[in-house]
Amino acid sequence: MSVPRELVCFGDDWGRHPNSTQHLVQQLLGTFRVIWINSIGWRTPRLNRQDVLRALRKLRTAARGTEAPHPNMVVYTPLVIPWYRSAAVRRLNAQLLQRALRRLVRRHGFSRYSLMTTYPAMVDVFERMTGVRRIYYCVDDYTIFPGLDTDLVRAQEARLLAAVDVVVTTAETLKEAKSAAHAHVVNIPHGVDAEHFAKAADPSTRVPDDLARVARPVIGFFGMLAEWVDIPLIREVALARPGWSIVLIGNATTDLGALHGLPNVHLLGPRPYASLPGYCRGFDVTIIPFVRNDLTMRVNPLKLREYLAAGKPVVSTPLPEVLQFGELVRAADSAADFVREIEHCLVDDPALSARRMSSVRSETWAARAADLAEVL
Repeated sequence: MSVPRELVCFGDDWGRHPNSTQHLVQQLLGTFRVIWINSIGWRTPRLNRQDVLRALRKLRTAARGTEAPHPNMVVYTPLVIPWYRSAAVRRLNAQLLQRALRRLVRRHGFSRYSLMTTYPAMVDVFERMTGVRRIYYCVDDYTIFPGLDTDLVRAQEARLLAAVDVVVTTAETLKEAKSAAHAHVVNIPHGVDAEHFAKAADPSTRVPDDLARVARPVIGFFGMLAEWVDIPLIREVALARPGWSIVLIGNATTDLGALHGLPNVHLLGPRPYASLPGYCRGFDVTIIPFVRNDLTMRVNPLKLREYLAAGKPVVSTPLPEVLQFGELVRAADSAADFVREIEHCLVDDPALSARRMSSVRSETWAARAADLAEVL
């Protein structure tokens, strides 16, 4: 019996939402032992309800100590001082994290582990942790990410790129950007739980009640409603076709005021990952209405492959990663283009559904995790 390999990963709070890193680590747990370090938070908290509730959740989680959601996994929530912009505080937090990490690896018998981070803020720890393989798993260009201190993040990422052995990106354009500063950049595109989302094509899959009562046709979106989602465009589409129902599922971190009061826009809020195939079954057309800027030109939306695995027509802003799917996805630059392409999709060729599902069937998270394991 082979001895499991070892990974220490700094990422978002485990279980908070199913991002690519968490999908990959779940697949690695058959051959890896993992210590997962929940996010330290890398922006100055605000005195609003969302930040206060998150801080309280982190305090409760930290008070419970480590947790073990899987026999091969330990999740640790560090307590840090939340004044991220202070260099002195960052150095102190790094010292505290390094000590905590050394205790964790000793306690759990880790001896030859790799160290991976999903964000540049861990650079102060990574520079101290010599003698281990260090990986930067980069899914976004954080140097231009909204809500962060751009100059600080650029400086941190430059140091991180100098410290790590390998960089893993999820989009070719992001790989090109990071290759200018690092000699070993590997691109591993997002995967998809094809079997999970294929349930949307199964007649026995039930459409959730809150969607079933919405008038058809349904133009659907799920994911984070953040600064990169083109809210004015969604409003224009809704106004142009009042007979369509625009259904948006997900947490909102940007102002949705422009959509309030529109009778055909339905803001359902976040829904469990397990329920998404049911919502997909109730969607007639799916959309990726992103703003076009330097950030989105370097992203690879998780939802793209999920929509395709569900067999659904997709209309999207013309992002480089989207365009790789050719005729299986319809690109739209403006609200008028979105309306035109959605209308085309509403008379969709039934044969295209099977082609969409087939196009991503082999792009599983297990396959992507095998690629990542080679890097680790």
